Amino acid sequence: MKKFGYFIMTFAEILFLAGAYIVQYFTRKKMGMARYVIYKNQGWERSFPIETLKYTSILVLTALTLLILAALVIRRGQKERLEIAMHAAMVMLTALYGIYTYIGSTKTMRAYYFISLMLGAAALLQIIKTGAVHVMRRQKRG
Repeated sequence: MKKFGYFIMTFAEILFLAGAYIVQYFTRKKMGMARYVIYKNQGWERSFPIETLKYTSILVLTALTLLILAALVIRRGQKERLEIAMHAAMVMLTALYGIYTYIGSTKTMRAYYFISLMLGAAALLQIIKTGAVHVMRRQKRG
């Protein structure tokens, strides 16, 4: 059951990353998609404190990443390659999300909010997977 949950989360993560690419592609190629994205951007900017949400989400994901990395460093046991690869992927996705969200805007990229949301969801799923593996390995040993 644990492997099935891991597979589902990995599949969802891949779908989020592919979705970000697809939204960007169709926003540039299809006028209807571009209009819809602009309409949703304006609605979200009126309804939500976007700047606050951007910086809060970057801060939360970075804090979670650093917390899990600290747990990896503190743990003295032998680390497997898969676990190190998961931590590297977690750091890369969090960094990609943080840089994209911090530097980008709707002025430079129409689908900015959609892509930022999907990158954030993929990074969060990776953080959850890495944290779960860390906890399960700790329970197995102790």
